[in-house]
Amino acid sequence: MTEPLPGVVTKAVGGFFFVHHAGRTYRCVGRGRLRRSGRIVAGDRVWFRPLSADEGVVEAVEPRKGELVKPAAGDPSRLQVLAANVDQACVIFASASPDPEPQAVDRFLALTEACGLQPVVCFNKRDLADPQQLRALYQSVGYPVLWVSARTGEGLDRLREALRGHVSVFVGPSGAGKSSLLNALNPQARRKVGELGRGGRGRHTTTVAELVPVGEDAFVVDTPGVDVLAFVHLDPDAIRRAFPEIRRLAAACAFPDCAHREEPGCAVREAAARGEVAPSRFRSYLTLLQEAEEAWRARYG
Repeated sequence: MTEPLPGVVTKAVGGFFFVHHAGRTYRCVGRGRLRRSGRIVAGDRVWFRPLSADEGVVEAVEPRKGELVKPAAGDPSRLQVLAANVDQACVIFASASPDPEPQAVDRFLALTEACGLQPVVCFNKRDLADPQQLRALYQSVGYPVLWVSARTGEGLDRLREALRGHVSVFVGPSGAGKSSLLNALNPQARRKVGELGRGGRGRHTTTVAELVPVGEDAFVVDTPGVDVLAFVHLDPDAIRRAFPEIRRLAAACAFPDCAHREEPGCAVREAAARGEVAPSRFRSYLTLLQEAEEAWRARYG
C-alpha cells in the first residue's frame, strides 16, 4: 500500500479536498470522521494516501499554527474558519473606486492582529489615485505599506517580496481588487473579477477559499469577500491589544486593565491629546472596543 504523503489543502468544496504535493494536485476525500467533520479548510497541512495519479484519501490533519475566522453567515455566535496555517495577512483596499475608509481599514487590521497574523497594508489601483495621507498614517504606526496596481503592474515586485516565504491571506472589502491582484501575481489562477455595483461597491466574486501559489515558497489564501466584520468573537482584551501604538503606550497607564476611556492616569489618552495617536485610529479603537463589549455581554451575559 502506498505510504501517506504530506500535502497542503488548496481548496475544500463539495466534500472533496484538493491537496498540493510536489507540484501536483490530488482530489481527495477524508477518511472516516474526517469525511464528515467539515473541518478541513484551505491551508490545512495534511497526510494523504494517493490512490491514483490525481486522487487520494486524507488520513490526518496536522495541528494548525494559525487560522483566520469570521462570524458564520446567519449565526454570528458561531465562528467560521476561512483559512488555516496562514502567518500573514495582506489588508487590501482600493486607492479609489471605492475610496478607502480608515475605520474599515482599522477593522481588518484589528482582526488580523487579534488572530496573531503579521499584517501588511496594501493599497491597490495605484493608477487611479494616491491615498498619501493614509499611507503615511499606517507607516507611522509601523505597518508595512504597499502601493500597487494590478492593472499596470506597478509595485507588484514589492508585493511579491512581501509574500515570499509566507502563507498569506488577502482580506479586505469587495471592490478592492483582491482577485485582480491574484491574477496579476499568478495569471494561471484565473480568479473571477467582479464589477462594481451602484455606489462603487464591489460585488463578491470568490465563493470558495482557495490556496493559490504566487511565487517561490509563497501562497495566498483567497477568501470569500467580506464587507463588514462583526467582532462578536473578539473579547475586549483582544481589541486593546490590536492597535500597536495603543498597545505600546498602555504600558505607562496607571492601571493594567485601563480601557483608555475615563480612567485616571491613562497614558494613551494623554498621548492622544498631544497628537501622538491619530484621531481616526483612536476613534476606531473606541468604536471597536464598545462593539466587542456589547457582543461579549450579549453572548455571555
